Formats: sequence, structure tokens, C-alpha cells
Amino acid sequence: MHQYSGQQTFALQEDRQHFIQEISALRSLAEVVGVASSLLAELDVFKHEVEHLDARAWEQKEVRLLNGNELGRLSLSVLRAYAR
Repeated sequence: MHQYSGQQTFALQEDRQHFIQEISALRSLAEVVGVASSLLAELDVFKHEVEHLDARAWEQKEVRLLNGNELGRLSLSVLRAYAR
């Protein structure tokens, strides 16, 4: 198991905070453009899951990658809903 220095741990915490802010921004945009409530709920659940991830889980590159993929999928869903 890889041990992270204090500086690396702080960078990972900042990374997760920034990621949560991106989810919040997408949620706000989705609400403004009037997407379905089910998509808004999905964004809320995703944000909650990321906020409550164990710090050790966020350290795993694959967890960050999977969450990034999920954010991309949700972003596309918001764009598609807006285009309708």
C-alpha cells in the first residue's frame, strides 16, 4: 500500500473538494435548464456518495477515474436533456 505524504494527502483532499464543486455546478445548471427531477436526484445521490467516500478510497486512482467517468456521463445526460 502506498503511503502518501502530508502534501499529497492535502492535494487529494483539494482534488475531491474541487470534484464536489463540479458536481454542484452541474446540479445548479441542470436545475436552471429544467431537467427531469429524476436526473436532479441522481446528481444529488452522486454528490452525497462522493462527499462520504472514505479518504483512502479517494486515494485510489481507479476510484477517482470511475467517479470522473460518472460525472462525464451525468454531464452528457444534462446536455441531452437541455437539447430536447
